[in-house]
Amino acid sequence: MLHKWIWLISFYQLGLLVSLSRATCNVCNTVNSMACYSVNQTQACDASNLPTGSPYDCPSGYVCVSGSNGVLCQPEASASSEADCQDCNKCDSTNTFACTSTNTFALCLGTTTPQNSIGTCADGYVCNVNYTQICGLEADGVMPTCSYADDTTTTTTTTTTVTTSTTATISTSDASTYCSAIESQGKYPVGYDPDTTCHQYIYCFINDGSWDGQTYTCPGSLYFSSSSNMCVSTMPANCAAWTGSTSTTTTVAPTTSNPDAYCAAMQSEGYYPMGTDASTTCHEYVYCFLLSGSWNGQMYECAGNLYYDSSSKLCVSSLPATCSTTVASLTLNGVTL
Repeated sequence: MLHKWIWLISFYQLGLLVSLSRATCNVCNTVNSMACYSVNQTQACDASNLPTGSPYDCPSGYVCVSGSNGVLCQPEASASSEADCQDCNKCDSTNTFACTSTNTFALCLGTTTPQNSIGTCADGYVCNVNYTQICGLEADGVMPTCSYADDTTTTTTTTTTVTTSTTATISTSDASTYCSAIESQGKYPVGYDPDTTCHQYIYCFINDGSWDGQTYTCPGSLYFSSSSNMCVSTMPANCAAWTGSTSTTTTVAPTTSNPDAYCAAMQSEGYYPMGTDASTTCHEYVYCFLLSGSWNGQMYECAGNLYYDSSSKLCVSSLPATCSTTVASLTLNGVTL
């Protein structure tokens, strides 16, 4: 009987290792200096062994696998169980959020694509795409959906509270300063000018324990798309609606008194959440619209004890996952919620 339990425990541990290896993304393989960007995309790594190149699609029917032979696209029929990134950057079943690293996530806003959003879990919590509160305690057995190369631990994360004022801004003119402010790995747009900054993006990463950043320019006439995190040929909507401002700063903190500033940062018509406080802002939402070439916003509050759900875009009776105490911070298009 004892041997049976030892075998079962070993089999369970092996299952966990397989599960974690399948979730790993953005980890450079030293064999060929490549990383898996998604389940069917590869990405080149730079001299510092960081994945910074534009993602490349695997052939149809192939998946990305990182192994002893390097990062390769292999036939899905034979390698589907070994494919990396199967659930990273993939919206959950309610299209509310997607895990983007061990303890970060992005909002999906009712779509199947992660939006330009950065969410961080509270200390000791990890992101799990199947967990109803987004972030769960690893000590309670909740395993992270994603694991990235710069994750030094899966049990703690450092968060910074950004002061919410109508004048607070994060400049994109210096990549390292920008990344030190947002404290999250990933690629982020530089600005809205269709002739210049719309072709650029900032890649944030941890270097020797500190946040660092590098500004890149898409090749040729390609634009950086914040929704796909790729260089694309189609001009993003936020650049097409650009009104001529040369500012490369992003408004950080909307309040109930400045919905226009909130929508200027959103640069897209639609309904958006106001915050993560269960007693106040979780009941509110903003409708953004373009009027005479300028972005305007109107703030609304759900009736009674209802909450605004960013996925269904409806007022609901149940508390949204984004309002859970397991979430430490959340931004959308550079705006702190």
